[in-house]
Amino acid sequence: MSSNNDTNNNQSPEQFIELLGQPYDAKHVQTLLEPFGVKKIGKPDGPFQDDIIWSVKASVRIDVYRSPKINTLTGRDNLPADVWIIGAVHFLAPGSDDRIKKPFAGQMPKGITMNATPDAWIEAYGQPDIYEQGDWLGGSGPYLAWRKSDINISVEYETDEDSSVITCVKFCLIGCMGAWRSDYPEVFAP
Repeated sequence: MSSNNDTNNNQSPEQFIELLGQPYDAKHVQTLLEPFGVKKIGKPDGPFQDDIIWSVKASVRIDVYRSPKINTLTGRDNLPADVWIIGAVHFLAPGSDDRIKKPFAGQMPKGITMNATPDAWIEAYGQPDIYEQGDWLGGSGPYLAWRKSDINISVEYETDEDSSVITCVKFCLIGCMGAWRSDYPEVFAP
């Protein structure tokens, strides 16, 4: 039984990533989180055109958007109107948010784990479009980011005296990372 649970955990990140650009369905997301012991997942209820769905137990955060905000962020006009669209999925570890007490338990795509080094990410995804060391956007460790054909990927680390640990791995639709659109428009603007 344990091996089935491990298989489900290993598949979940890719299943979440496949949801990018799709309407948010709380029941479907809860089903994906079930192997991590999650019994209930929230629905968007923010008064604005964006909201954050937290699953602290699974160490997952989902950013959802409505039109026209999602279209503005991504430079697209083919996303459904009047529904919440999944724009980003964050796999978290302690240090990303005070509520997160343990790292996301599943493996990332390409077999990478939440304790992977920057070199492991580079081996899996190639040379990053951004590779910052030290103080970046409030972080203290290495920061790697890639723009692929239809997705942005970022990996954030925190560094102490002894080592660097991942705090967040984010998969996002092109353009969703607003700061990058301002800081690195040649790479990340839609």
